[in-house]
Amino acid sequence: VLENYKYILIFPIIILEGPIITVICGFLVYLGHLNGPATYLMLVTGDLIGDILHWLLGRYFKYKPWFKKVAGIFGFDDKKEKVLEEHFKKHPGKTVLFAKVSHGVGGFIQTVAGIAKVDFWVFTKYSFIGSIPKSLILFFIGYYLGNSYLKIDKYLDYSAYFVISAVFLVGIYFIINKYISRKLITE
Repeated sequence: VLENYKYILIFPIIILEGPIITVICGFLVYLGHLNGPATYLMLVTGDLIGDILHWLLGRYFKYKPWFKKVAGIFGFDDKKEKVLEEHFKKHPGKTVLFAKVSHGVGGFIQTVAGIAKVDFWVFTKYSFIGSIPKSLILFFIGYYLGNSYLKIDKYLDYSAYFVISAVFLVGIYFIINKYISRKLITE
């Protein structure tokens, strides 16, 4: 099936799960099953479409009751939306590029970009700029180290755990800092 429908099968997987499939595609190019330039173009395009889907989720579903309920779990409300909008107005490029290199929280940040009403073309531009080197690096990792893709996937998982833990700890720090500041002000 892969021999006959290789690109048609791989493309939706790239959109849903980019990093490890990018490594695997690099390995398949090394083995001669895929064309290198066509595969790289497909990887960047699929990665960009996945980013855009996250942005669309935040932008167009933020008013849906189920989305508000899920967003509320993560502490989002209308007041924080304004703060996010201000942040993305000041730092759209940095934040979107950070999402590209943050394995584990990238999709979350991209969805938040949609919630914060980041301009579609600005978001797409920075996502595209970030997709080019990210896809190339992962592609070459797969090309040169592809037979170790299970180890690479494990390292990607570890990096995701690290990034998620760091974001969580920074969040706790800011919450505690805000609580202590508020407590000192009221005393």
